[in-house]
Amino acid sequence: SVMVKYDGTVRNQVEQLVQLRYGEDGLDACHVEFQAMPTLKPSNRAFEKKFRFDVSNERQLKKCITEDVVRELLSDAQSLSEIEQEWEQLKEDRDALRQ
Repeated sequence: SVMVKYDGTVRNQVEQLVQLRYGEDGLDACHVEFQAMPTLKPSNRAFEKKFRFDVSNERQLKKCITEDVVRELLSDAQSLSEIEQEWEQLKEDRDALRQ
């Protein structure tokens, strides 16, 4: 088992050096790649409007989901709970990325 350490080296479980610098060129891809992160910049209100799945707006749901699926979704406590958990996870992930 190997692990990338904070200094960028790759070491095995007994801390023996396996690779001096992680990756082909030793550069951290997080600082090299340019990715759009649409969850970082918007205000909390704009973030919620764009990313929260609003199960209370039946009219909006029926535009993209069949009526029988909407009824089933709204009557299933487990599904509603999972949707709420997903929203909480999105907020936590956003907060972690902003730090």
